[in-house]
Amino acid sequence: MSVVLSFRRFTWCLVVGGMVVAGGCASVPPTQEMSDARQALDAAREADAGRYSPRAMEGANQLLSQAEQKLEAGAFKQAQQSALAAKQEATRARTMAASLSAAKIALREAAADGVLSAEAQALLQQAEVAASVDDEKSAVRLAGDAKHRAEQDVNNAWLAKARALLDEANTFPAMAPDQRAVLELAEAAHHKGEGKKAHLLIDKLVSELRIAWQAAQPAPPEPAPPPVVTAAEEPSALPSSYTVERGDSLWKIAGRQEVYGDARKWRLIYKANRKSVKRAGLIYPGQVLVIDRF
Repeated sequence: MSVVLSFRRFTWCLVVGGMVVAGGCASVPPTQEMSDARQALDAAREADAGRYSPRAMEGANQLLSQAEQKLEAGAFKQAQQSALAAKQEATRARTMAASLSAAKIALREAAADGVLSAEAQALLQQAEVAASVDDEKSAVRLAGDAKHRAEQDVNNAWLAKARALLDEANTFPAMAPDQRAVLELAEAAHHKGEGKKAHLLIDKLVSELRIAWQAAQPAPPEPAPPPVVTAAEEPSALPSSYTVERGDSLWKIAGRQEVYGDARKWRLIYKANRKSVKRAGLIYPGQVLVIDRF
């Protein structure tokens, strides 16, 4: 009998001891959790989450308020749970706000360059709607898609500018080895879809080539007085076509007096002969080019 009583007393002590320990844990204020929740809310406010994700932000504020009320009432366990939930909701609000903010910056840049697509705008609008109804997953995904599309819009514009300059560079008859190397780098960057890099490389090269070509041109002769033309002779006698000779380029042809007298008008020849001239630098002796007389 004494053994049974001793065992019962031992078991009771364990139960009471466990309650004391549990009670001791529950009696500790959740100081760290409360601090983390407040910091998360401050970060969300800095990201302007109240504007981008109002429902999530409102929920985070309510949860923090509940945590503070429970803390004052001494319900530390409940206060801890509300604080953790407030931190989580504030983090969600900040994530949506940061995604939308990054997308808007990308769209503003594309709009400033005049290349913003309707697709990018539509994706951003969808992301804003998703954030307004607290759909974090959709908001973040759509905002990322909008940002990516706007960046593509800008990159495509750089690629188009670089392509025109690459075509012009190929019309120059001669290049130094280092210039040829830059041209190859620019072509490689363009092929990889790196529009801004390709444009930066080729823009500088073409500027150098233009200056060198202009410096190599002989001084123009003194202009002769214009001939007296009668009414019957009024129509222009300038040729409407040109046969390519060895060493010719569109730049060189446009500079001929009987063509345009201005090498910078090479694109007029290129445009008028797009069916037979696939690349501005690819013409061959004997090829007949149309000379547009407007």
